[in-house]
Amino acid sequence: MKLRIFISGDAPEMRDAQELVDRIKETSDIEAETLDIGDREGKEIAEVYDITAVPSFLLTTDDGVVIGSWIGKVPAEFELKNVIYA
Repeated sequence: MKLRIFISGDAPEMRDAQELVDRIKETSDIEAETLDIGDREGKEIAEVYDITAVPSFLLTTDDGVVIGSWIGKVPAEFELKNVIYA
């Protein structure tokens, strides 16, 4: 399972998103990746998943199938954990 977050800039919402990912990484063995949509790689991956707003969170299988998404918002920690541990 892989958690990807898409951010841009340094707005408070982006910092909140990164802090949530850091907490999730502390309590699970999930692979997490932060992607800035202002960078080429981040933009390309965002286009693959049709991410048009930040912050956005995608939870995928190891082969890229989306099993959870939160577009344009930071999910509550319990929401994210419910999908991770389902």
